[in-house]
Amino acid sequence: DSSKEIFLAIAMRCFSIIVWLYVHCCQHPAAPGSQTVIVLGVDTPIGVAILRDLGRHGYRCVGIGRSDSCIGFASHHCHESQVRAASEDALIEQLLALGERYPKAPLIAISEHDHLLLNRHRAALEQCLQVMGARQEQLDIVLDKARCNALAAQAGIRVPHSFEPTSMQDIQSQAPQLSYPRVLKWADPNRVVKPLQALGLEVHKYQYARDAQELIRLLAPYEALGEYPLVQEYCPGGGLGQMFLVRNGDIILEFQHERLHEWPPEGGVSSLCRSVPLTQHRVCRQRSAELLRALNWNGVAMVEYRYDQSNGEYYFMEVNGRFWGSLPLATAAGLPFASGLVQSATGSDRPPQPAYPVLLCRFMIPETRRLLRMVLQRSQIQDPWFHYSALRELLKYPLYFLHPAMRYYIFEWRDPGPFLADCKNILAKLAFWK
Repeated sequence: DSSKEIFLAIAMRCFSIIVWLYVHCCQHPAAPGSQTVIVLGVDTPIGVAILRDLGRHGYRCVGIGRSDSCIGFASHHCHESQVRAASEDALIEQLLALGERYPKAPLIAISEHDHLLLNRHRAALEQCLQVMGARQEQLDIVLDKARCNALAAQAGIRVPHSFEPTSMQDIQSQAPQLSYPRVLKWADPNRVVKPLQALGLEVHKYQYARDAQELIRLLAPYEALGEYPLVQEYCPGGGLGQMFLVRNGDIILEFQHERLHEWPPEGGVSSLCRSVPLTQHRVCRQRSAELLRALNWNGVAMVEYRYDQSNGEYYFMEVNGRFWGSLPLATAAGLPFASGLVQSATGSDRPPQPAYPVLLCRFMIPETRRLLRMVLQRSQIQDPWFHYSALRELLKYPLYFLHPAMRYYIFEWRDPGPFLADCKNILAKLAFWK
């Protein structure tokens, strides 16, 4: 054990020195007079992709992360880094101070939580900054799955049948009349996290019911909360995401991808995805654009579906009204969503719609966790209709490293700093666990 600790300590020190040398010796200075953009949340691959996009299009980036070890700080496109203030009020003061230094600088948030936070203080922030992202009235609709489903149906999109329980009596009377299997998910997950935790209830992204009896059993614990998740028909197929940059109803940029792997395996964040040419899924994409126009959307958004290749059916899942997890794939394919957002919002030239290649993109830690779950923890996969071959997954995992179209969420040879910082952080966690 002591030898392992010594090895981890030496490795951490080496990576720390490499990251420090890279950040201080290899950082690309912004061109004089470059417009400054503030990016809140550069701790993730999404934040790194935004920095890379902005930096390559001539913007000077100020990155805000949660600690000095934030991977975005190691990117040579992050020209100034600040550790995020601990409280909400202190963060707003931090942003206002940046607004005094960089008047009317665009401010880009990444997480849903931060979008909601900025909207709570939007009036004050917009005195000195340009807040990029949807306003609260738009977010309220896309975060409420029932309301968003209704608008999607009006746009001609197939919406899975949903039952919205109001009481256990309602559930017991309706459950025998439903078709099965069914999926349980919250209409607005962010709103119920704290009430569920206060009652000691686990927060599930999805739950699955095979029959009426199981549905009643799964919903019974929520009687203490007084509200229940949506009960939606099970939709087979793989994930299809259609991404847009919209300005006043005008579609500026489009991109789409399919999720090949997800974490958890039965459905979640994309761990391996592939770009899909715009020649495919045309009708579905037109309806997605129509939905965003109905929302009067401004900014970036991803409309997400389950696509069943066996019958060509598309099942609407949700609208992500922010930058999505697989943004590194779009950036690698040459889609300038972040810089295009700034250009469209500040009245600069409209970015052209590029013809993009078919690429793969891999998020290695979730991808590895997925493999381990599928091979060693099969019983933890909740979806009883998720079928796969463990041997096939084991063989594909190393072969994907040899694929010529493969790209990665964090690693990029032109900007290796975030990857090196991520390796250092992983070693630090291993040392902590020891």
